[in-house]
Amino acid sequence: LFANMVWEGIPVDSSIGDSSKNMAVFVEWLNEDGEVISPENLKQGESFWGHFRVTKPYSTVIDKCALVQILPSGWEIDNTRLSGENAPVWTSSLNLGREEYLDIRDDRIMWFFDMKSGEDKYDFIVKLNAVTAGEFQLSPTLCEAMYSDNFRATARGYRVNVYR
Repeated sequence: LFANMVWEGIPVDSSIGDSSKNMAVFVEWLNEDGEVISPENLKQGESFWGHFRVTKPYSTVIDKCALVQILPSGWEIDNTRLSGENAPVWTSSLNLGREEYLDIRDDRIMWFFDMKSGEDKYDFIVKLNAVTAGEFQLSPTLCEAMYSDNFRATARGYRVNVYR
């Protein structure tokens, strides 16, 4: 006996807003020079960076965290692990490389890590390209402890536009 569930349609705008429960997540979008940009209007072919910062109370230990960003259909991940591209100079002040596992897929990027005592902020970056013209939905950013409902944070999503 097999059962299949199929959904069709266009997703409605997300009503998930910024939230924080014993941790926080901050997201900013940066150009190649590390300057903050608005991803709500990007030119097709433009390369840019997503910077995600996760913070927690200083002495708290949070094991098995997952930071997940689902991307709009018009954006594409530029996998710097494959290209061998070095991180930009402006990332030198960030607390990078803390993930234990990084999962890059076509439509999302996921970092898995432990937050240790004595370190209160963790930074993660991803290089992106605006490839397909149109209007798309950027999903909320989610960070949570996978096995504890005491630690969870979201950053709201919104509509983004890639123009020709």
